[in-house]
Amino acid sequence: MNTIDIIILILLAIGAYSGYKQGLFIGILSIVAFIIGIVFAFKFMHWGADLLAARVESLTFMLPFISFLIIFLLVTITIRILAFLVKKTLDLTILGTFDNFAGAILGLLKWGFMLSLLIWAADSFGMEMPQEELEKSSLFGVLEPFAPLVIDAVGTITPAIQDAVGRINELVKKSQDAVTN
Repeated sequence: MNTIDIIILILLAIGAYSGYKQGLFIGILSIVAFIIGIVFAFKFMHWGADLLAARVESLTFMLPFISFLIIFLLVTITIRILAFLVKKTLDLTILGTFDNFAGAILGLLKWGFMLSLLIWAADSFGMEMPQEELEKSSLFGVLEPFAPLVIDAVGTITPAIQDAVGRINELVKKSQDAVTN
């Protein structure tokens, strides 16, 4: 077990603990809110950018990103507030304990997915990682393909996810081109 494994284990433990505190119900609704937030943000990003462009004259190249972020946050925060209200009621029943333990498992999976997504993004942007340390890691090889596998599996079921991944790839390519030019 090397430094990378220890960091991964610490982050996954934090994920399990936060999942336990949240519970399964809020955990699932958080994932749903995240997906709905991304879909809505991509769907209405250009509309939001047009609204912002009428009010902001500088940084026009950033308006789609800012619009995406605003729409994403509005959708996810709204859904999370509603989920929190329902969770408070659920905690009053016997299902509250089961909800917490199942939430720990979901939290572990969510944090594993997010770590894998960060690794994937770093690789997409060409960030160099210490190959020597990565090869010694027991957990990195398991964690690295997790997000791409999940996104591919969900993408075949939901065309909106495939569309979102395509748009993200376009934005990454444009930002890479802007940096190199």
